[in-house]
Amino acid sequence: MVHHMIRFSLVAVGLVWGHFASAQQVMNGSFESLSALPSTTGQWSLASGWTATSSSENTPDVFHMQGVGGGDLPETPVAMVLPDQGMAIGGFMAAGLPGTERREYITGSFTSPLQPGVSYQMTFRMTNGERTPFSQAGLGVSGMGMHFSMGPLQQSGLSPIEAEPQFELTPLFYSREWETISFTFVAQSAWTYFTWGAFGPDSGRSIELNEGTSPSMAYYFVDAFAIELAEEGTASDEDVEKGPTTKPTTIDLEEEPAWFVPNAFTPNNDGENDVFVPVWNNFQIKRFEVYSRWGELVYELAQGANEGWNGQTTKGKDAAPGTYIWQVDLVDESGKTISKSGAITLIR
Repeated sequence: MVHHMIRFSLVAVGLVWGHFASAQQVMNGSFESLSALPSTTGQWSLASGWTATSSSENTPDVFHMQGVGGGDLPETPVAMVLPDQGMAIGGFMAAGLPGTERREYITGSFTSPLQPGVSYQMTFRMTNGERTPFSQAGLGVSGMGMHFSMGPLQQSGLSPIEAEPQFELTPLFYSREWETISFTFVAQSAWTYFTWGAFGPDSGRSIELNEGTSPSMAYYFVDAFAIELAEEGTASDEDVEKGPTTKPTTIDLEEEPAWFVPNAFTPNNDGENDVFVPVWNNFQIKRFEVYSRWGELVYELAQGANEGWNGQTTKGKDAAPGTYIWQVDLVDESGKTISKSGAITLIR
């Protein structure tokens, strides 16, 4: 009887840990909570839940669909890019030219400390965007990593941080499209912060030209940071591993059940790109709506219909050129509803 009571107590503790850990989230993981709309680059401090290193020179960026000047989307001073989720994203210079040892890092936080011995899955989205002709970006860098800690890391100027990341994305990353980075790890301490960037010196890593003729930096946009319990749940003493337990997963949108949404269309009746028609693979559309940047509904997909938006408002008038926000609810094969949103530019 005593033996059974001990077993029950151990299970109960595991359930409490699992319930507590499952409530943990990345604070402001999609950068939607800003103290003000960005008006230029370097306004990282506007994003609640995010911080920088101790260096005043480490100044990443936040961008918003309703920002102005250098803080606007989709055209930033670095590249053309739309949010993966919502209306805002973050961005930073991961590395400068080879041999310059220039770095920026982004540091996020969790709503509560991670539980030691618990296995988690960390997921986020990253892209280089579509480079503009006058951009200083165009380099790609290998060996970007994530370091978990109980406090913000220290950095001198823009010099590399020498901390050892618990996860490393070994291959050089460069993509015009949003890609998913996902890995599992076992928390070794009550980590509260995570830092993403290129740790250590330029030697031993690749910093290569991908676009342009003379870019000076490898610049990355990020969005949709999230953390959840991994399938393994709470690790036992025998199978605790340090750092990641799987390699990063980069989703191939051509192979996986996914979606494609254009970022612009030209409803001028020339027979080309006149209708905004998202393409959803292996999903059914439950709701599809388009709003102006001021929240006015301009298009709503009729029940059971498949046509797209022809650039007219619900009153039958031509919508003004500019950026509009779309929202969609999709139903997958299992009946699960998935909600997505983004932006479309109407050009006349």
